[in-house]
Amino acid sequence: MEGNPDRSEAALPPKESLAERIERAFHYRGDVTLRLSGERSLTGYLFNRLGKGEDVFVEVMISDGQASVRIPYWEIQEIVFSGVDAADGKSYEAWKAKKNGERQKEAEQVALEMRQQGLL
Repeated sequence: MEGNPDRSEAALPPKESLAERIERAFHYRGDVTLRLSGERSLTGYLFNRLGKGEDVFVEVMISDGQASVRIPYWEIQEIVFSGVDAADGKSYEAWKAKKNGERQKEAEQVALEMRQQGLL
């Protein structure tokens, strides 16, 4: 998803709503830093977003892994992708390319062994 762990949501197009930014953070598989109202911030893995109307919130597993917290949307001022996305580069296309490379090396090794045995 994100290749640059220091990319700030503030750098995204201004038309992106808070809900859209939170959705992107939800799909990001690394830690994010939430800058909150009152000059507070917290860093962790955003694993859930729930609610309706004015009762919408996100749930974040704090980086130390000891607890999770609920943060109302209205408290979120900025989202920074502060951790490395664990899934970066792990798309299906990347997997296929890796597997094709492994198969090609295996085929070359079999061909080499067969030539050494005089079978090719």
